[in-house]
Amino acid sequence: NYLKSLTIRLKQLGPGHPDVAISYSGIGLVHYAKGEYDQALEYHQKALAIWLKQLGPGHPDVATSYNNMAVVYYAKKDLAKAKEYMEKAYAILLKKLGPNHPNTKSVKAALDFLNK
Repeated sequence: NYLKSLTIRLKQLGPGHPDVAISYSGIGLVHYAKGEYDQALEYHQKALAIWLKQLGPGHPDVATSYNNMAVVYYAKKDLAKAKEYMEKAYAILLKKLGPNHPNTKSVKAALDFLNK
């Protein structure tokens, strides 16, 4: 279904639209769930590139991409990269949503886990 939505969104909206990034992110999540970590990273990076260009580096959707990539790096046992991307996600969410937002708290808990 994500591939179908991607095809439609590319045709209707063009390759740089933020909704295309949503499809890429979803495809990345599916690859992650299947244990296909390199493919997952590829799609999360595509989503990130669009969100950075269209929404800017401080947008919560950018933080979502960083978080997704951190989870994949953790699964690949690359703890340094996982921590790096989780820190990026946390910094954005802390600034944009504040320390008490559920998303910020969730990423903070994951970061605390990585720092143990």
